[in-house]
Amino acid sequence: MNSPTIRVGLDGFFLSQPATGSGQYTLHLWDELARPVDGVETILLCPAGAEDGQGTAIRVPIPPFARSAKARKLWWEQFGVLRGQRRARPNLLHIPYMSAPRANRRRTVVTIHDVIPLIYPEYGGSTAMRLYLRVVLPAARRATLILTDSECSRSDIVRLLGVSPKKVRSIPLAVSEEFHPASDPVAEAEIRRRLGLPGDIVYNVGGLDVRKNLAALIEAFGKARASIDDDTRLVIGGSAHTDNATLYPPLEPIIQKWGLERRVVLPGRISEADKLLLYRIAKLYVYPSLYEGFGFTPLEAMACGLPVISSNRSSLPEVVGDGGIVVDPTPDQLASSIVSLLTDDQRQRDLRARALNQAARFSWARTAQQTREAYWDASGLRSIATTSL
Repeated sequence: MNSPTIRVGLDGFFLSQPATGSGQYTLHLWDELARPVDGVETILLCPAGAEDGQGTAIRVPIPPFARSAKARKLWWEQFGVLRGQRRARPNLLHIPYMSAPRANRRRTVVTIHDVIPLIYPEYGGSTAMRLYLRVVLPAARRATLILTDSECSRSDIVRLLGVSPKKVRSIPLAVSEEFHPASDPVAEAEIRRRLGLPGDIVYNVGGLDVRKNLAALIEAFGKARASIDDDTRLVIGGSAHTDNATLYPPLEPIIQKWGLERRVVLPGRISEADKLLLYRIAKLYVYPSLYEGFGFTPLEAMACGLPVISSNRSSLPEVVGDGGIVVDPTPDQLASSIVSLLTDDQRQRDLRARALNQAARFSWARTAQQTREAYWDASGLRSIATTSL
């Protein structure tokens, strides 16, 4: 006997912020779920004016009294998505980030990518963040099923939110198909000229906040410089919020301490085109982060065939696997690995092949299929699975 079709309302608020992790997740998931497959029909619920691309969308206007970005977001989370739900009448509501309307009493799937604000006080210490968490966490705990990006995050969610392991499922994410090896000599020469990159490039573009552990990376590069070519540059992309030195400690003092002003390049916020180009021309990607719910940028680097040195913390070993080198993210360990790779062409070739093989294990199609299975389980038409997929 054929299973009935279930209707899922997918919260599309973050489609307007595609540069964020939640935006990327929502965008790629919606691209895959927009067509009815395997008896699951997905309907996008989004603020009026949002771009939905394809599929069926229900748009709800945000009232003019919600003027600030934070007020618009909070109104949508607590009221707007419920208005969309009443119009769509889905069997199931999916909130693709750590939030849920408190007044909702229907079956809900919530994706919690990580619980960083509960682990690092710097990220959850502001009054506004504490109040926000007080609003959204109880509703997220009540969700029928919680999805997350890794087994590491699953373990932390169970431990810190006090929910049953039976209702938390890990489904790995993926990266866009644009991340693949390619060559464009003209564009490569232009970015080298523009950023001042005469030789090999050690690259990092994972963010400048404190858990990214960039001070250790810069110190490691300082320790390694005597053993690598003088033209090698460390490029760290991204821009910091200069009004919060606790969360975004400045990098310039440690650069000056190690005398690396000429060898560390801080281009600030870089375009998606430049980010991709740097993945393709760099010799090495180093990601010493202390905590990630998933770790998009090491996967992007591997998909481009770029050798990766990654921290052995949190979810990163799950993502990098044997496609890169996983080390304790101390300056000495990082420096040793940087020198070892930059001075061994054969090892670089081996790692490039391994990186591509590891990256091929992740796809948004696979993420979407596992998400559909989760929808079935949360819908009540199947029992909730007791283990992660």
